Amino acid sequence: MTNITFEGKLVDVDGHVLTRYQVNIYQIDNKFLSKDIKLGDVLTDSKGEFKFVYLPDTEETSFADKSEIRLEIEFNGEKIYEINYAGKFKGKIIDFGIIEVKGPNRGIKGRILNENGEPFEGLVVVAEGAGKTEATIMDSDAIKLADKLSPVSLRKDFGLGQSHTDENGYYEIMYPPSSYSNLLNENPDIWVVVRDLLDVAELYRTEKFSAVSETVKTLDDIHINQNWAEGWFVTLGGSDKSRFTTDNQLEILVDNEVELETLVQSINNSKSFVCLTQFEFEPDFVATFESDDELTPKDVLVEVLRKAAERGVEVRIILNENLAVPDSYKEINEYFEEVGVEVREFKSQGLHVMHAKIMIVDGREAFVIGSPFKQDYWDTSHHLINDPRREPEFVRPVHDVSVKLRGGSVYHVEEFFTEMWNYISREEYNGNGMINTNTIPIPSGEEQLQIARSVTPDTLSIKGELGIFEGYRKAIGMAKDFIYLENQYLTNSSVVKALKNAMANNEYLQIMVVINENPDIPKYKEWQNQGLEKFGIKTAEDNLEHPQIGFFTLWSAGWGEEQFEIQPIYVHSKVAVVDDMWATIGTANLDGSSLTHVNELEGFFDVKFHRNMEMNVIIPEEESIFGEAEKIRKTLWKEHLGIGYSSIKNLNSSWLEIWQKTAQNNIKSLNNNSPYLNSHILPYSPEKTVKNQLEDMNIDTRGWNLLD
Repeated sequence: MTNITFEGKLVDVDGHVLTRYQVNIYQIDNKFLSKDIKLGDVLTDSKGEFKFVYLPDTEETSFADKSEIRLEIEFNGEKIYEINYAGKFKGKIIDFGIIEVKGPNRGIKGRILNENGEPFEGLVVVAEGAGKTEATIMDSDAIKLADKLSPVSLRKDFGLGQSHTDENGYYEIMYPPSSYSNLLNENPDIWVVVRDLLDVAELYRTEKFSAVSETVKTLDDIHINQNWAEGWFVTLGGSDKSRFTTDNQLEILVDNEVELETLVQSINNSKSFVCLTQFEFEPDFVATFESDDELTPKDVLVEVLRKAAERGVEVRIILNENLAVPDSYKEINEYFEEVGVEVREFKSQGLHVMHAKIMIVDGREAFVIGSPFKQDYWDTSHHLINDPRREPEFVRPVHDVSVKLRGGSVYHVEEFFTEMWNYISREEYNGNGMINTNTIPIPSGEEQLQIARSVTPDTLSIKGELGIFEGYRKAIGMAKDFIYLENQYLTNSSVVKALKNAMANNEYLQIMVVINENPDIPKYKEWQNQGLEKFGIKTAEDNLEHPQIGFFTLWSAGWGEEQFEIQPIYVHSKVAVVDDMWATIGTANLDGSSLTHVNELEGFFDVKFHRNMEMNVIIPEEESIFGEAEKIRKTLWKEHLGIGYSSIKNLNSSWLEIWQKTAQNNIKSLNNNSPYLNSHILPYSPEKTVKNQLEDMNIDTRGWNLLD
């Protein structure tokens, strides 16, 4: 038998070559009930060409007489085109020449440029589409409204495929027609979504191209602002820095004893007005204590505010109100009625809350506050077990970080309060009691700051705001050396994806994360573990061995009257530092509702309407000489690791190794005959109970008092 070579080239109707398409070659058998004989299959190469060598193994396959051959073209396992050839096929080579593959739409391509016409490399481009009738129905107002109210999402995922822009900004996305076809067999409506470098945020969405008939549709160039796609600054979709000021002074307030003493002092010194928002506010909350042996209560916060009002200071308070979190609005309002303090509720309908905790004093000072005003959040930097100033008895110690601002940034904190106050006025008070932001910014330093916000859709604006998430996803994308996070929660799937993709893009990037062993929302532990598994973290030991990322927790330990005691420190802070070039402190957790939407429950109902009200201060250090981001990191690491910066430099280890070695040393010290903790950190364990968590770290806890 003589070998026969089949060859040819595939192009689309515009003459563009088709690469990695499968060509199936059949000899047609016209005998009754006979099956066609498949001779073989082959993929086209980068030039669209194919070549297949066939060795006949029986006398049945003969091309001596007039024969018929069928070529079936497949893409992604789906037949998209076929063509028959009839004739006398003689010789060792059968060349089909250039084959124009016709058929329905199966691709889209184009180019993405920045505002200066320069190519944008690395952006994720997603093609979406559906049959025209289906797309029209799913995009109707009726379906949108029903989806918003339904406990199960009604809208279909229209994703067809995705690609990345190359060094010249070009992209091409191919997909099988079955990905959009339906019973009506219509030409599709197609649109394109451009996403950021980490594939976690939508940057641009094209118009809908109706009833596309081109085999591969070419789109006009898309232009995207470079500063919106990447960089150290929040721009809210534009090119300019949002709520950015350069004349600031900031004071980092680590742990709530320091924060509350500073806050009380500011209220006592107020002369004109105090504006406050709080998530939770206990009427009997004691903010400060005497330094005597009895630790006598000194300042009850409502009394401090009442005294300010009595001396003529205008005091306004906004409190969160929703079904999920008990509120004290009635008690607080009744307490202040006689002195004219206005207290209003920010009512949240759904799985979101008014979580921004801020205070503005006289337009000159502003605080972004970490903790609610509740006694169980009171703590010092020592994080003592069973501190009598923290109630109830044996409630866990708490670590938190707040920030005090002076300068131009104060205006933007007050602006947020004013917008929320006026929103409540419109919704609940028939427009009565509206206020203005009258503060004239007073320069107080040279530190550059941004005020970033999360805003619930359909409140202060129709779409709300995603400024805090924008800050995080850009900083993670810019990271070259390290990312340091400490946060109450880590369940936001977009943040997890961003961290994972950043690691994949940079094998030298190191990430240290301080989180809680047991978040105060029960389901969050499970979601947190699911996120960590994406990094290969399934045990405490995994955190000590991973070359790029480690998750750690804070603990307090010591000898009680009769036995050794150990207890997790509850991490309530919302802090991040990237490369000592960028930092943020604020109220936003790294969960769905604080940053984007409740994406932990995606698919169960339309979660995109559920986003908290939050505020973060961002310290972008790209052009700064003050090194505030580095100061924040050093301050926190000294408390957590128990070592100063000079000691860290002498360890001759990578950032992550410093944390891993410190945690390993703490495990060793806890296994001593006389156990102790050198510092506060231990590796995170996916186990549920304190006992099982410590056992997962191979710590012998026999005879200990284990507190949760």
